[in-house]
Amino acid sequence: MLAHERSSDRWGLDELYPFASGVLLALSLPPFHLSFLALVALVPLFLYLDQPVTVKRIVRAGVITAVVYFGINLNWLIVVGRFSWLIYPGYATILFIYTCNFFVFVLTVVIAKVYLSIDFLYTAPFAWVISERLRAYGDMAFPWSTFGYSLTSFPFFLQFADLVGVYGVSFVLVLLNVLLFHSLKDRRYAVAWLLIVAALNAYNTFRWFRGIGTQLGSIEVAAIQPNVPQRLKWNSAYSMQIVKNLFAMQATALKTAPRLVVWPETAIPYYIDERRPFHLSEMGTLPFNNSYILTGLLNVGYSADGLAHFYNAATLFDPRGEPLGSYKKIYLVPGSEEFPFRRFIGFTRTFFSIQRITYGAMESGKEATVFTLPDAKFSVLICYESVYPQLTRAFRLRGAQFLVNITNDAWFGRSFAPYQHAAFLVMRAIENRMAVARSANTGISGFVDPMGRWHQRTNLFTEAIISDRIPLTRTLSFYTRYGDLIVYISYAAMALIVMKALWKRWRSE
Repeated sequence: MLAHERSSDRWGLDELYPFASGVLLALSLPPFHLSFLALVALVPLFLYLDQPVTVKRIVRAGVITAVVYFGINLNWLIVVGRFSWLIYPGYATILFIYTCNFFVFVLTVVIAKVYLSIDFLYTAPFAWVISERLRAYGDMAFPWSTFGYSLTSFPFFLQFADLVGVYGVSFVLVLLNVLLFHSLKDRRYAVAWLLIVAALNAYNTFRWFRGIGTQLGSIEVAAIQPNVPQRLKWNSAYSMQIVKNLFAMQATALKTAPRLVVWPETAIPYYIDERRPFHLSEMGTLPFNNSYILTGLLNVGYSADGLAHFYNAATLFDPRGEPLGSYKKIYLVPGSEEFPFRRFIGFTRTFFSIQRITYGAMESGKEATVFTLPDAKFSVLICYESVYPQLTRAFRLRGAQFLVNITNDAWFGRSFAPYQHAAFLVMRAIENRMAVARSANTGISGFVDPMGRWHQRTNLFTEAIISDRIPLTRTLSFYTRYGDLIVYISYAAMALIVMKALWKRWRSE
């Protein structure tokens, strides 16, 4: 049972343990290249929770660790606040939700240990995975700070993600932290730690030097980074100049004879009415060529009652500028694109706006689109969708042979966010063994191969045109075939713990 409150249960040096874990967790993730910290980040927290616990101690463990961890990792939200005051309460709300979510982990490991005498080793990895996965559900879904991304700076050590996915990587990292914690008292756990690390790196080495195996060929893809400042992007006085520059960069990109040229998210600064066909040649002159164009744009559709519906979309055009198909963004950013709990408080939407766009005005797409070129098939992740592994997996299962990510990271300035956002693609590439081409308005643009390595990665806030020949693959990895098995296993483990607790209570009555 929980220990009685004591006079010594006051703030003291012990609280440095959860604080240290929060700092180490944050530093293990991008943009810091300190992946090795992921192997020790949770050890101080386990040392803190291994002491006789009280309610106050549990609360402190969760609040201190979470506020420090997520407060640092998500501090870039404050930078976005220069565009709208709504970001500040949004940051506080997300930090509050993340902190509450963290108690799924803390309460599980503490209650299981105190009440059921179940060691951290058998609860912590499962509870961690569940807490992370829960952040991807509901109207406030925002699964940004997932522990598994801590290894994306060194893709060699991440090759096993094609078996377990990002949540499986988190599971393994937490397991290694628990073993390291126990090895401070018993060296036998150090042997288990070494065996697991050796097995993982044996597989990593095998995958790294074996490569991706059979390819379907390759395709030349160019990506345009126009570097339009966010303060000008939706300013009508600059719209024509923005479009003129895009067409000039398109002409330059054609020098490498790419099959596909990618423009970034909402590259065209106009709302496109779905009631009539839109031809890209309306915006400018396309020289004779064999290159297809994919661009981000905003679509406006109208329902029977005359209400406008806005979509963040990507449209593929043939070399003459004829539209071939569109993809509408499925996972919208809560708070800016999608109005949370619209069914209940949607009437308040008109009171808010961000750069002349009604707050939460976007509608979600429904179709996981696969675009077809003469010699390849691909799908598009728009901006924040790169954080959802299940969407990339759905594209792969539908036949996509490579991925395109378009984004406008101008909102983020020179904060942590552009680096974190780009890092997600390393995981998506390895999980599904498919290449990714990325076009970002202000950076970071580049190409990620199926091993998770970046090629021609651009700097922030520079105008750039890059091109690369990327491989086409169709082999389905274990993760692509079976998905997030570790999540379901974790739910099952949690159910067993709950059942054991209920059984113990029933026997004691």
